[in-house]
Amino acid sequence: MDRRTFLAAGSSALIGTVLSGGQQASAAVGALSVRATPGGPLLTPTDKFFAYSQMRYPETLPTGVAIDGLVNTPARYNIDDLAKLPTIKKIMTLECFVNTAGGPLIFNTPFEGVPLSALFDKAGIKPEAKSARIETSDGHPPFLLPLTELQRKETMLVAKHGDAAVPMRHGSPYTRLFIPGAGGNHHPKWVSRITLVANAAPEHPAPPMAGFLMPAPPEVVTTMAGVTLTGYAFTGAEPVGKVEFSTDNGYTYRTMPLPPQPDPDVWITWDVTFKPPEPGFYVLRVKATSASGRKQDFPGVIAIEVR
Repeated sequence: MDRRTFLAAGSSALIGTVLSGGQQASAAVGALSVRATPGGPLLTPTDKFFAYSQMRYPETLPTGVAIDGLVNTPARYNIDDLAKLPTIKKIMTLECFVNTAGGPLIFNTPFEGVPLSALFDKAGIKPEAKSARIETSDGHPPFLLPLTELQRKETMLVAKHGDAAVPMRHGSPYTRLFIPGAGGNHHPKWVSRITLVANAAPEHPAPPMAGFLMPAPPEVVTTMAGVTLTGYAFTGAEPVGKVEFSTDNGYTYRTMPLPPQPDPDVWITWDVTFKPPEPGFYVLRVKATSASGRKQDFPGVIAIEVR
């Protein structure tokens, strides 16, 4: 069992515990009503940003970023150089590739930084370049990332996210690479060199994901008056195609009416009110499909006890 399967299976194990002791989940579907979260897609508090690293933090931080390889004009920018360049700022969602539905490895916040396309324009990319080898100062093997990701308009060396400069654990200012819509393993930290090469490399989109944010899974106790849950859906770097909801432990699903998603780089967040037909236990599941048909592997799950 790989890490992603193990993490996803954890939700099912928790729900199994909730429904132990001979209790059965109700097969009645109940009523649903959905609305966009007030104020638009939720922003994640800065103290809730996940930090995930495969390596130890570097002993010394990079002092700048070099652009070389298949370019007309190689260059090196120190941190002060990068701080003087024009920046872009946009709210976007970052999701780790091993996140589980409703798990903590996702956040949505304003990102601000130097667009990588501006540095590429200055360097002049040669026609044979197809990807870039990204070197970092934490000892991670070099990343090989496709130019189709690196040339997205909002791909950037991040100076700030949330309301502050990028802290050490997230890669430090101007050495954290952010690619909108890509899975978290395509977001190198502590970048020191970007070398354009002729090798091809695949894109790595964030996994399609819908889950519950509040109340926190696995169990909610409510009454016949019903319960309102806050959830999200994200299938970057393409729009969400549909979100399906089950109130009978996955026996049947129905497609939820979704609020608009003006930007595929930003998650949809929504409030759904579930009104049960009778007291009992209900297992609610939610899953997303992208516009191109990529499907969520494991649904978001929450148990509801109605008294």
